[in-house]
Amino acid sequence: MSQHSPQDIGEEIGRLLKYAPPEMRAAVLALLPAAKRTLDSGYRPDVRGVPLKSWRCLLHLLSSVASMQSDTETLLRVSHDLLGIADHMAPPDEVLRQSAEILVHALHAEMYVCRLRNSRGEWVTRAASHVHGQSIPIVAPYLDENLRRHPVMSAIMDGHARYVVSNNLQGLERGGGSFDCLIYKEGYRARLAFVLRERNNRPAFGLVQLYTKREYGFEAYDERFLAKCARIVSLTVGRRVAVARDTLEKAAGAMAHYGNNALNIMRNQAEYCGELVEDIDANLARALRLSRELTAEFPSDLRGRRLALELESILARADLTELAGHLGGVLEGTRRMTRIINSLKKSVERPRLMHYALGRDVLKLDDGIRQED
Repeated sequence: MSQHSPQDIGEEIGRLLKYAPPEMRAAVLALLPAAKRTLDSGYRPDVRGVPLKSWRCLLHLLSSVASMQSDTETLLRVSHDLLGIADHMAPPDEVLRQSAEILVHALHAEMYVCRLRNSRGEWVTRAASHVHGQSIPIVAPYLDENLRRHPVMSAIMDGHARYVVSNNLQGLERGGGSFDCLIYKEGYRARLAFVLRERNNRPAFGLVQLYTKREYGFEAYDERFLAKCARIVSLTVGRRVAVARDTLEKAAGAMAHYGNNALNIMRNQAEYCGELVEDIDANLARALRLSRELTAEFPSDLRGRRLALELESILARADLTELAGHLGGVLEGTRRMTRIINSLKKSVERPRLMHYALGRDVLKLDDGIRQED
């Protein structure tokens, strides 16, 4: 706008307002003084040379400029709250949910849906909530990022996009930005999706999707403000992902070193015990044979024969088969623990969770034994 005279700017604003509804025309005129003060203070909006095509574009620009100070204050508050989450020891899913709780209130949304990308490239729903505790519309349990027509999936595949705003939540077949019309039928009209990426624009790993029932509900926010919010959430959640991976790496390394050493000692001792059992079994067999020969040397009425028969009976009951079976079980147990340790090392890059009986998610490790899910 600095390239044009005040008269040119006034004429352009008048042209844009010509077809605006009366209430919108009044809103634009009310924003002009605040926008001028902001521009006079040195702020320059990032308009990227895009022409203003309608009164709605003008209203959006003026709102963004006038609300610059408000955006700065909101960003400081959101930054403080989001970065504070990273100080708590919580799994990535929980950090993602906590981040969404902060954003849904700060950006005046009504509902959020959080997703994380699994090993198959599916965007699985991890958390969803309404700010007033109302019911959540049925959303797709997972999204396939290969659907490039979907605005959020397109932003993910773009490789650089940090957020995307969708103002039409009708189904894709109707030109909207959703898989179906259910969200739209529930009254939601706009969606703001934050794409969470690790540093250096690595592939996206998470999504925070905010929904509002207000028409064009997220257009008032400056794009730099939204991009910074996305980076902060990526930092906090990504840090938890990195911490979890680092923890697994340390655990896997420690188990590989100390655990395998201990298992090797146990295996060697069990194998040595097995050899001792074989020697004892051979000696028992020889002692039983000698006791029977000794029995034959005594007449039936002598005390020596009775003692020889009792010794033969004791030796005959000394069966080491059960002991050998248990030692075999010990050896198999050490082999199973070795497979579990190897599975722990693999889980660093592809961790899997299973639901534990006490209601907790625990790391699922492979011990080489097929089990029912």
